[in-house]
Amino acid sequence: MKRTLARVGLIAILFALVGGSAAAATTVTARTQLRGHLPELGERPTMRVFVTQSEYDTFRNSLGDANVFPAASSLFMSFEKDILALYTRGNDTGGRCIGTQIVASFSGDTLSANATWQAGTCGAPSSAHYPFVLVSFSRTAADGTAWLPTARSVCLSVESQDTNACATVAGASPAPSAAATTPPPTATSSTAPSASAAPTATRSLTPSQTVAVASPSASLTIVTATAVRSPVAAASPPATPADNATNFLLYAMLIAIAFLVLLSLILSRGRRG
Repeated sequence: MKRTLARVGLIAILFALVGGSAAAATTVTARTQLRGHLPELGERPTMRVFVTQSEYDTFRNSLGDANVFPAASSLFMSFEKDILALYTRGNDTGGRCIGTQIVASFSGDTLSANATWQAGTCGAPSSAHYPFVLVSFSRTAADGTAWLPTARSVCLSVESQDTNACATVAGASPAPSAAATTPPPTATSSTAPSASAAPTATRSLTPSQTVAVASPSASLTIVTATAVRSPVAAASPPATPADNATNFLLYAMLIAIAFLVLLSLILSRGRRG
């Protein structure tokens, strides 16, 4: 009886060890790409995952004038090796932003990421209270395994559970090929459109960027330097030069009149003498 109980105990311990090792979380490299405040992203915590560049480009274009996100070519990541996720806190207490240090791990079918708060608004006005962070996750875990094909969701929270938000991964699809990349837009000499709630972006050489958004009513107009004629100047006729011939004729007439007056005075004096 004692031997049977000992065997059952050993088997239970063995299963516990195997199950624990199988369920152990695997570290996944996370890198902050962009952070700031943007009210247009919503009032509640949300999570968006972009497995391909086309998904990210579609999201950027859908924001219209509120688009503050850089093109994929300007990010410190590659969709061939990473995926991109956008976490938004929503309406927050203010006076803080999401820190750049993010720790992520994969367990079961979920990638969980945790961030911390940083005092201040990361360059935004003191009234800003809609923090967000754009972060990339490596497709390969620290142990060399590809976690994305078995993943169902990606979650991120900032220090507390009430900030947690998850997104379903539509993407156990393979990494996009280089042929699917979209070329960057060419520069034109036309006037750039005005952007409502456009931010003032601060970039650095480190793999993180900061976007500071004032408020939804703020606006920024970017105008290219082009030479344009003033409407007043365009409508006014060119000034004509003075008529020198008319002036000369007037002077000649005055001199002739003076000469005739002087001549008449001389003749009148000669007759009297």
